[in-house]
Amino acid sequence: MNLFLILEDALRPDRLGCYGYPKDTSPNIDRLAREGVRFENCIATASHTFPPIVSILMGQTTAAHGLVNAERYARWAGSPAWQDRATPLTLLEKAGWRIDGELVLRWRPLGFRRDTDGRDIEAYFEEHRGEPWFFLAEPYPTHLPYDPPEEYFRRFLQPGYRMSESTARRMEVVRSRLIVHPSGVLSRLEAGGKDPLPDSQSDAAHKRTAGTADFEPELDRPAVDALYDGEVRVFDDLVGRWVACLERLGLLDDTLIAILADHGEELLERGHVGHCSCNLMGTLYDECIRIPLILRLPGKLPAGGVVHRQVSQIDIMPTLLELAGLPKPDFVEGSSMLPLIRGESGRFREEAFAETTPAGWQSLPGDDREIWCVRTDRWKLILNTDAAGRTERWELYDLAADPGETRDLYRPGHSAAARLAASLRAYIARARRAVV
Repeated sequence: MNLFLILEDALRPDRLGCYGYPKDTSPNIDRLAREGVRFENCIATASHTFPPIVSILMGQTTAAHGLVNAERYARWAGSPAWQDRATPLTLLEKAGWRIDGELVLRWRPLGFRRDTDGRDIEAYFEEHRGEPWFFLAEPYPTHLPYDPPEEYFRRFLQPGYRMSESTARRMEVVRSRLIVHPSGVLSRLEAGGKDPLPDSQSDAAHKRTAGTADFEPELDRPAVDALYDGEVRVFDDLVGRWVACLERLGLLDDTLIAILADHGEELLERGHVGHCSCNLMGTLYDECIRIPLILRLPGKLPAGGVVHRQVSQIDIMPTLLELAGLPKPDFVEGSSMLPLIRGESGRFREEAFAETTPAGWQSLPGDDREIWCVRTDRWKLILNTDAAGRTERWELYDLAADPGETRDLYRPGHSAAARLAASLRAYIARARRAVV
């Protein structure tokens, strides 16, 4: 059995047909959902890339691994303590799987030793068709800049929409810049900071560029939506190519395919575009932390299954390990989701945690603002504070009655808030003790 994780950056579930989106953005992904299991409520551990990558591949919360920002990445990437540390990927490797991917050497301490280095993924499938492999693909279409082929942009544009000159100017920024923030704030890049990621200038998609755009949501939303939807279709085309190749090679039904994302993406819900490392105005509302998760493996997973129960990114790796017939290591915090897939009525963790800083990877030195949240199927409690805890602002949302998180219900003494605040404070205290 092969393990193929397709982790699309900044992909929102509500822009996929299998999650109810009416536009034809995702025919290939929709096929995988019909032939596999779709998770309605999978929650990211942060709203920028690095922390969720570690959480997914280690099966750990950010409070356990502590890898949440650029400074900690720089220490971690060269840390001798991680040289020989057991990880789920090293366990898979010892059990006979090749461990490969694209742009994965930046995550070397997690167990990666090789990278496709720009080579064709389909050629990789053919070259290694006779041996089991784990492969992490990290496409980039739905990350800023959004610049799909003009045909796709026009396909998803509202009929009769006429773009104003001011909107056109803002869309030029959206189509050409990786960081798009409002006026009055500054990114680490613009302040002259050095990005510790080794591939930050490696190709056009990852090249660090920044621009300013003060959006007018009512005017700009149709254009932003069409650009993003066009990029979803670009990503779906990639998925279609990879699935067709696996099918042609006779590998498709012996390959677990996982469609997932590192985090979501804001599309003007709060007046901005992107996520924290791009718009410098990051949040933990569901548009930024609810992600798609689809698993397909005929014979071991049912076709057309839907799991409504909330799960976390930390539950993905233990599920893969169980499907691969390997035990879950003690350091993995997540739980296998196979009981949920089978419809078993046993207990499953009720709470999922997430954290971010408003500017994510692009935070300036000295900016110690923090945002934390705890989420259940029904409630979300958010704490806005700073590293010293000098200020606190709480928010509480009833996700059943207000899925858009527009009505803050927080008040001292609210029963749900009190219960969740105790859990969140314990989580934050644990995170403060995390050693990288």
